[in-house]
Amino acid sequence: MKLTGKEEILKHLPNRPKYILKIYLFQVILITLCTVSILFIFDLLPRFFSINWLISVEPYIPFLGSIFAVFGGLTIVHLTWRKRDKLIAEDRKLAFEKSVKYTFTGIPIAMAGAIHGFLPFSWLADKIFSLSSSQNPVTSFLETSVGKLIMNAVGNPNYNDMIARIIFSVLILIIAIVNMRRTIMVFGIDTASMLYVYYPEESKIVKNEIYSIVRHPLYVSVNLLGISALVSNFSIYSIGIYLILVLGFQYHIRCIEDKELAERFGEEFKKYQKSVPSLIIRPKNWGKYVRFLIRKDMSKTIKNGD
Repeated sequence: MKLTGKEEILKHLPNRPKYILKIYLFQVILITLCTVSILFIFDLLPRFFSINWLISVEPYIPFLGSIFAVFGGLTIVHLTWRKRDKLIAEDRKLAFEKSVKYTFTGIPIAMAGAIHGFLPFSWLADKIFSLSSSQNPVTSFLETSVGKLIMNAVGNPNYNDMIARIIFSVLILIIAIVNMRRTIMVFGIDTASMLYVYYPEESKIVKNEIYSIVRHPLYVSVNLLGISALVSNFSIYSIGIYLILVLGFQYHIRCIEDKELAERFGEEFKKYQKSVPSLIIRPKNWGKYVRFLIRKDMSKTIKNGD
């Protein structure tokens, strides 16, 4: 399937080469990997340096790292909206070109906060750096799977649910990847890149069944990524990191994106907002969602105002 929206976004990047989207893709991957690596190193600082105060704060470092990544990344993304009026006033033609860096920098940082939930800290510390286990017992408790904690409590210390967790985590991850690909193919890289925040008069309304069951299909991928990370370890750490991710994106959706969409589409969007959830697909709509993932595109695109 041909990537839609490519021509529209390149038209608004007049001073960039035609292969700029490939550069942006590389940038997203690089920033994500670098951010995840930084988070992992911070998680292991108490094991590299046996300093008393580091050992005492060790249980909180993974939570703080994900808070920094998710909310820090989304704060960068929010600059797309906060600087809009100023950039348009300076040069409407180049406004998007000057702002697109915020999206392609902030989103991968926020995504790294979700990926952080996949990391089995002690296992990686042992296998990669040959470091000893945590010196703080609270850390060991927080990174142990909830299932194992429950089984230990009832006297079954040999319980191991790792294989089941990995299988379900991989399945959810595959759905997240397919959802992201389908959403970008159907609605376009131009929409995903926030182009129409700057040029609402050029925006398009895509008539697709997915919009009858969820308002932000692209962010469903982020939610599924977080769920996959949660299931992979199913520890208190992964549960907490998932909640941080959901809180961050719910704030972004409610206070930034939905606010702008309400301004663009008026009362019609406000009514729609009340009837359709932003991220969660209700069980009654799972069949429709599967059809969206697997069938050929049946969308109809209408220019805003037609």
